Amino acid sequence: MAGKYVNEDTVESERPLKVCAEAGRKCVRNIHQYPVLSAEWLALVDSLKQLSRLVQLEGRMPANPKVLETAGRDQESEGTLWDQESHENAIRILVEEAKVNLCLRMMNDYKLWHYDEAQRRMSIDEAMKAFEYSDAQLDQRCGSFEECLGGLLKKAFQHVETLQLMDIPLLIEHCVLILTHCKHAVTETMGDARFQETIVLYYFASLVKHAEALNNAELLAKTRELRLIDLAVTHYLRYYDQCSLEMKIALAEGLAALADNEDFQTNWRDFFCDESGAESLEAKNYFLSLEEHLSNAVLQEKPEKKREIRPLLDFYNEIKRSMR
Repeated sequence: MAGKYVNEDTVESERPLKVCAEAGRKCVRNIHQYPVLSAEWLALVDSLKQLSRLVQLEGRMPANPKVLETAGRDQESEGTLWDQESHENAIRILVEEAKVNLCLRMMNDYKLWHYDEAQRRMSIDEAMKAFEYSDAQLDQRCGSFEECLGGLLKKAFQHVETLQLMDIPLLIEHCVLILTHCKHAVTETMGDARFQETIVLYYFASLVKHAEALNNAELLAKTRELRLIDLAVTHYLRYYDQCSLEMKIALAEGLAALADNEDFQTNWRDFFCDESGAESLEAKNYFLSLEEHLSNAVLQEKPEKKREIRPLLDFYNEIKRSMR
């Protein structure tokens, strides 16, 4: 009899998860690529908002200790999307339905549209006439699209199993698009985690953190070709006082993994060159500024992170030795 009640309690406790998973799968299957501000695109924003709310709801659910008993699970890791303690059904469904690459293309197309002032103005004027939306209402829709989709991508990219299925060159190009725009413009949205101009540093951190589990040589070559590290470092140092501690930790951990990357270690000097290809002392000095504005800032708040970011601290010393 006692076993019966235990089973009933288990079924009852899992019911919210099943409801969330069903709702999440429905939302994910509504994700398709449409022209920005078309009728279909405006409707899609509602699905993204619902999916984002499900992610937030799952984040407040208690961890599931049962996964620790899963046969074959790596007890030294935090698990994968399929056997971790935390609940991320919405992100798992995005991966299972093969929608993450599509989401990245949608975000990339959206930001290309957003940065093209003439195209954006024309689309807004057409939508105002067709759907009787005000300028402010359309702006709010655009903000919701960027916030919800950007947050989903951030969560997805934290998992190496997601990145292993990604179009990595497109992800690198997307990061470069955002960071290059920010380099040549005043970024009013920096520090606001709803927008790509802030969240792009999380994308970069995930890329370099998991590079060795991806196509490492191709990733590093593309990163070097497009000067992604220089762009990311420049962006961070320009706005570090507006970055959250969470972001600083993510970036420090990502750069520490990069510094510990064997392929990067053998030719790291190639990443510190000027546009002519000559070794750049300025690039090295700029990177060394991270010691004060990133590493020290993290360790001041989280001294227990020292072991985790030790490769980055050692890399600063290697750069310094190369400049003597």
